[in-house]
Amino acid sequence: MDGNYTHAKTARTLHSQFESDAPLLAEFGATGKQTVSKKELFDFEPQARQRLSPSGLASLQRWLAARYRRSAFPDEFELRLVSKTKLANKIAKAVKPHGALIIAVLFDVDEGQDHVRTDPDEVYVLDITLLYSVEADSEQAEAAAHTAKEAIQAAFKDKLFDKRSGQWKDIELRYCDVLSEEALTYRQFSLMKPWRLEYISLGADPQQPVLVE
Repeated sequence: MDGNYTHAKTARTLHSQFESDAPLLAEFGATGKQTVSKKELFDFEPQARQRLSPSGLASLQRWLAARYRRSAFPDEFELRLVSKTKLANKIAKAVKPHGALIIAVLFDVDEGQDHVRTDPDEVYVLDITLLYSVEADSEQAEAAAHTAKEAIQAAFKDKLFDKRSGQWKDIELRYCDVLSEEALTYRQFSLMKPWRLEYISLGADPQQPVLVE
C-alpha cells in the first residue's frame, strides 16, 4: 500500500485496507468509473468476510465527497501557488517521500477571511500545518514531518522572500507547524482547510481540487 494514496490525500487514487482473516488491500481509481445497472447486482450478496475499518471507511467517504466539492481557496491564491510559483509542486515533493507518516497538509489562508487580491502587490498570508500519524512509529512520523517542514519553508523563502527589502511577494508563509493527529483540536481543524498534494484543475469535471473538511 502506497502511503501517498492513503487518508484521501489525492483526488485520483485511494489505497485502503479491508479487515479480515486475510487482509485485503484495495485501490480505488477515480478515472475508472463505470455505470452499473442495478439489475446486474441482483445476483450478488454483500461481502461479509472483509470490511473497512472505521478510519478506512471515513477516508473513503472523504475521498468520494471531495470529488464533488468546489475549491476551498480563492482562485487567485491557487493561481499563485500552483501556476505562477510552482510551490504546490514543492509542497508535494517535500511530503510525498514520507508516505503514510504525514496524513494531511492543512492551510489557513488569510486567517480564514475571504479576501480578493488582484493586485500583485497584495500578499496572501499562509499558515501551514503538517499533520503526522501516530498509528505506527510516532517519533519517526514526527521526524518526517519536520524534514518536510524545513523543505517547504526553504522553498517559500527562496521563491518569494526578498532578503534586501525583507518583504514577501504573492504569498507570505507566516509559519509551518508540525502536529500529531492526536494533538490537533477540532477548533483548529475547523479553521484550516486540507490541501491536496495532487493539484487538479478547476476545469475538471467534476471539480476536485481539495480534501473535504
